[in-house]
Amino acid sequence: MSLDLSEKRLKQLQNKYIADEVKTIRLMTEIYCHAHHGTDSELCEECQAFFEYARKRLACCPYGDKKPVCKKCKIHCFGKDFKTKAKVIMAYSGPRLMLRHPILSFRHIAAVFREAPEKPGRKTIPIKSE
Repeated sequence: MSLDLSEKRLKQLQNKYIADEVKTIRLMTEIYCHAHHGTDSELCEECQAFFEYARKRLACCPYGDKKPVCKKCKIHCFGKDFKTKAKVIMAYSGPRLMLRHPILSFRHIAAVFREAPEKPGRKTIPIKSE
């Protein structure tokens, strides 16, 4: 599925921190989908749509590699339905991810203890006074 993102946003998905976040949410979605929707290797339509939405939101995150975990983020970029779905998926998959992918789990847990940076502001161009 194409994300229909600008080159800048696609490049952000290649940032190591963001790429790890994408990998983590993909694995968590797979764990949840396989257990709840009986899928084997692929995600069901609902879970695939959730993953693509989450991936697009990560691509558009203004924090970039300073991105805090969603729970501590000062910008809530997920819509209500997707936010609820994310909580359900993470609550189920989080403990199971620790057994399947301990390194990703450890990185995510460590990120919980980082302070969330301030909201990035819009860059303004100063007006020259004459």
